Amino acid sequence: MPTPPTVVVQLLDLTKKSDVSIQEIANVIGLDPALTAKVLRFVNSPMAGVAREVTSLHQAISLIGIRAIKMMALSFAVVGKSKEVACREFNYEQFVLESLACGAAARTLASTTRWAPAQEAFVAGLLSQIGWSAMARALPEEYAAILHRASRVPRDLPALELAAFGETYATVGGQLLRSWNLPETLCTAVCDFRDDLEGELTPSLALLLNIAEAAATCLCPYRANDPSEPGEFMKLAHQHLGLGETQCVELLGKIAAEVSQAREMFELPSARVRSMEEIEDEIREGITELGLAMHLENKSLVLQQEELLHRATTDQLTGVGNRAAFDARLTLELERTLRSNEPLGLLMIDVDHFKNFNDTYGHQAGDRVLHAVAQLFDEHVRKVDFVARYGGEEFAVIVPSTRSEGLLYLAERLRAGVEALRVRWESKELRITISVGAAIAHEVMSPQEAAVALIRAADEQLYAAKCAGRNRVAFQNPVTSKGAVKEISAKEVPMAKMPTLAGTQKK
Repeated sequence: MPTPPTVVVQLLDLTKKSDVSIQEIANVIGLDPALTAKVLRFVNSPMAGVAREVTSLHQAISLIGIRAIKMMALSFAVVGKSKEVACREFNYEQFVLESLACGAAARTLASTTRWAPAQEAFVAGLLSQIGWSAMARALPEEYAAILHRASRVPRDLPALELAAFGETYATVGGQLLRSWNLPETLCTAVCDFRDDLEGELTPSLALLLNIAEAAATCLCPYRANDPSEPGEFMKLAHQHLGLGETQCVELLGKIAAEVSQAREMFELPSARVRSMEEIEDEIREGITELGLAMHLENKSLVLQQEELLHRATTDQLTGVGNRAAFDARLTLELERTLRSNEPLGLLMIDVDHFKNFNDTYGHQAGDRVLHAVAQLFDEHVRKVDFVARYGGEEFAVIVPSTRSEGLLYLAERLRAGVEALRVRWESKELRITISVGAAIAHEVMSPQEAAVALIRAADEQLYAAKCAGRNRVAFQNPVTSKGAVKEISAKEVPMAKMPTLAGTQKK
């Protein structure tokens, strides 16, 4: 394994100090004029994101931070030493360029995803290729044969490396950085990033490096006549970041611009960066297939999300809203009432003597009845109304923008409809009735307090309907903004004057 340069050794010694000063870092970096120039050029480049011109190491460290400058200096010093590698198939300039491309891509992706600090992601990307250099340095002849056989570098190397050495350049790189006592998070990401491609992945620096390397090999082909296609980067970016075709192209363009600037900074005149025109031509050639795959995947994800939302908000037995959906909808409607000053009605409904019904006919018959009742409710309310199973045999109906007469009209329609309902079960024709409590909220000031008051008022009227003999509607009007009730009288609605359900349809 190669040993770190002198400046790196001194910087590593400083990393062990918890109270290292800006001046100490500047003094060590200043021992290497070439490294100093690289750091200053980087800090003044668009990649660093510093708005003002930086003219000294002390100023650079103050703006970027001790940790970031220390990591950058380590990276530049380590990558810069690779020029001494004697492996005949190892292209030093292309290695440095691809390392820079990985760093730029990782930094750009980190800024987009917030998975890691941008500058630390840059360092991780820059050092992610260091194992490639280490293997070329340690085994120049053997590794030259592997590089010669590789169809493209580095994405096709791992299988050949494993067969020949039992290790990949990624694991060697991670072990090398670990032996130099670099931060463990960085060593782990470099060592593991090629193992992070399969299965359900969670956001991590290792995964970020996978996507960054795909972008780098697309922009910086090791062999001019055999470049990596942009489809691999676009596939990973879409799968893990949710990016579309246009966003992928924009990201590649941004990374390519930064790599071109970095090539000048590291004085790599012959290293080649592919133009965005070349990449866009390739994308257009394969856009139909790639676009269709993305479209189908997006459609599948949307359907899955809709299905999950439906399951989370729907009562599985009855098919209407569940209690969680009711709570959320009631708050939403009360907030709307607060803005519009339109009253909001609520019906609390209970199936009469349902325990005795289950004891007599069995719970499966009871489930069939609850489902039939829920469907009747859902078919005979307006589209703006919301039906939910509140719990057990109790239902609730939220009725926006309604007056007392309209709320009572709906309550009686539902009551009469259930009374006329016949449910076939085995050889029997089952019949049930319901009791309904109705209440209206006016002058809402606090949706949370109004929700509690409205439910309480409707519940009290449901209890009043039961006490009055069941199979009837009781009403309390109105509920005020502070949860108080202006009128506490329970009025039974004369059922004979209400219309029947015959011929009624959902509006």
